[in-house]
Amino acid sequence: MYRELDCQGICDLMGIAPDDAPDGLILHGLYDMPCAVQRWRDRLADARVPRQVFNVAIGEHRGLTLWYAPVLGAPMAAFVVHSAAALGARGIIQVGSFGGTRRGMAVGDLLLVTGAGRGDGASDWYLPKEAPARADPALTAHLRATLRERGLPWQEGSVYTTPAFLAERWEDVLRWEAGGYAGMEMEAATTFAIAAHFRVPSACLLYLLDNLIEERHLLHNTDEERLLVRAHRDLVQEIALDALTTWVSAARE
Repeated sequence: MYRELDCQGICDLMGIAPDDAPDGLILHGLYDMPCAVQRWRDRLADARVPRQVFNVAIGEHRGLTLWYAPVLGAPMAAFVVHSAAALGARGIIQVGSFGGTRRGMAVGDLLLVTGAGRGDGASDWYLPKEAPARADPALTAHLRATLRERGLPWQEGSVYTTPAFLAERWEDVLRWEAGGYAGMEMEAATTFAIAAHFRVPSACLLYLLDNLIEERHLLHNTDEERLLVRAHRDLVQEIALDALTTWVSAARE
């Protein structure tokens, strides 16, 4: 069945050629997918979009073939991460936003994600029920060094991955805070689990969209905070591209 598809089968499923197989993948959790794909078609050289997958931009950057894929939730993330990993990606970095469950964090603050609670459902198909979903320590350290080189502040911690954007309740937010999670989002557990299954290093860098534990959601954000969110959305993509390029280039040597 689909789990046993070989590389050619995945290429046929996506409508790509074997030469389109990625050296690395940037997975971006957000809902404005068409505009995000267009921005990366302009950013990558020789960029193209598969015939049968609307949300993957494939292009060249510093001698590497990279994929950029905006996704919303575990099923979309699972399809892209599984495909990229099975086709031989050497590194996967997820970026995006999260809702905070750690007090004192402000809109735009960066979070280097070390692990993810598995409320997504998709990770259950790749890891045993009791296994944690964790970022790769070496790629995370490389991403940490990239942040340090840029002189940027950040925090670290785990997030809880949920399957639904609008479903969380106040009691859920309190439970995640009590569990030690810095926030919640919708893809990290899926990314970590599938990458680990294929033994591909993965890491995750997010920015705070709203701090739920302080009883503020994104509709409460000021105009200044919305500008900060857009700036940090661009920032995490730049950092991911820099870190992934240097990581994959070193892995190929």
